[in-house]
Amino acid sequence: MKTSNPWLYHGFPLLVIVFPFIWVAIAGDDRMLKGEAGIVENATVIFLVIAIGYCISSLMLASRQLLSANLKAWLVLLILGAAYFALEEISYGQHMFGWDTADTWKELNDQDETNLHNVHSIFDQVPRALLTLGILVGGIILPLYWLIRGIERAESDRFYWQWPTVDCLTIGLFVILIRPILSVFEIDIINTGETKENLFALFILLYCISLRSRLRLRREWL
Repeated sequence: MKTSNPWLYHGFPLLVIVFPFIWVAIAGDDRMLKGEAGIVENATVIFLVIAIGYCISSLMLASRQLLSANLKAWLVLLILGAAYFALEEISYGQHMFGWDTADTWKELNDQDETNLHNVHSIFDQVPRALLTLGILVGGIILPLYWLIRGIERAESDRFYWQWPTVDCLTIGLFVILIRPILSVFEIDIINTGETKENLFALFILLYCISLRSRLRLRREWL
């Protein structure tokens, strides 16, 4: 269960965390970091779009290798989830093209945007809570348990492909710990909500890269 690419799976998440500090040190201010058109929000969408590409590639690999329908269904669910996340982030294009929100929708949306996550908690807090729980259990607790106990999981194990590996451990820890850390240390250049969403997206991306790498390695063994 060793990390296949430590620079990608551990180094890159660390770079994402320290990037705002590097940016402010060079640019002198944080104006381009925050907000709907900021670097952090745009990076979130970019991570998700790339993740969708990896999922599509993984779906093709799984089909060629005649793997289970459960894995294929999981990959389709990942694609749909990442697409929803990305589209919500850009308000389905409103932040890019700047159209006005319809008056009837303004009555429902508490930020006057054409998205769903500002309409009701079921479209925002519920998916966020489920994703956080999934990362805590599947991205941290289980990989650590398997690593400490020296358990090597086999392809015959149920949900072998779906469970994250130790590759996702660092980004998983960042996702879970970023809010408690920022609540203790008041750091003005980091927006807690935007950063948490960015780390969610990066976790999804690294998970999708890791899964595709495992599928590709399996193909080479066949």
